Amino acid sequence: MRRLQGKDALVTGAGAGIGRSIAVLFAQEGARVAVLDQDRARAEDTCRAIVEGGGSALALVADVSNGDALARAFETVRDQFGALHILVNNAGTLVRRSFERLREEEWNKALATNLTGTVMCIQKALPLLKQHRGSKVVNVASVAAFRHRRKLSAYAASKGGLASLSQSLAVELAPYAVHVNYIYPGFIRTSMTRRYVERWLARKTMERRTPLGRLGEPEDVARVALFLASADADFVTGAGIVVDGGLSLVLR
Repeated sequence: MRRLQGKDALVTGAGAGIGRSIAVLFAQEGARVAVLDQDRARAEDTCRAIVEGGGSALALVADVSNGDALARAFETVRDQFGALHILVNNAGTLVRRSFERLREEEWNKALATNLTGTVMCIQKALPLLKQHRGSKVVNVASVAAFRHRRKLSAYAASKGGLASLSQSLAVELAPYAVHVNYIYPGFIRTSMTRRYVERWLARKTMERRTPLGRLGEPEDVARVALFLASADADFVTGAGIVVDGGLSLVLR
């Protein structure tokens, strides 16, 4: 349908997993996509996939917790694209440690990447986003923000903060018609969940517990991101959409 025809988008953490799927789908729907990742090879690989599919892409290398690197990346977007209509904050890191043994540097890493990095990306994108009424910000949170498991306190806190931030910014940026929404992915088949997916029993147990009977794929999240980034969501802001096959409904 080419729902993003003529739009310019930036996706963070787009070198693999959910971010890559979002970047590729956006390009298929007509957007020029800035692919930002801290790994140059992965960013360039995603760009190649986009170009081979007939799309247009720009590789950017930055760690979202590094303000100077982000500033350079957004300057490149301004110089190369001249505009930005869509920002997807997907970059994230998983810290798995019992709270009693959680180290300060691990806590700081989770917050710096999953929350502060998103704050800095939105701040740096705003001058471009505000130039176009109807611009979209899509933040990728996690069901861990409201469905809790052991050893994920830092991750859950950062993702919960991201959901709350999204709601606050939806109100604050509404006068500029900048929409801010967010996604709660559940158990999605990515490198972050590989340790479970590769274990037959763990995988089958998760599939059995999920009401829709299968694991989530990065493309499942990408399609929801596309909706939130498109004109179909022009009267949607401050909304969080759960993408987990119903798993969080039965996990208590």
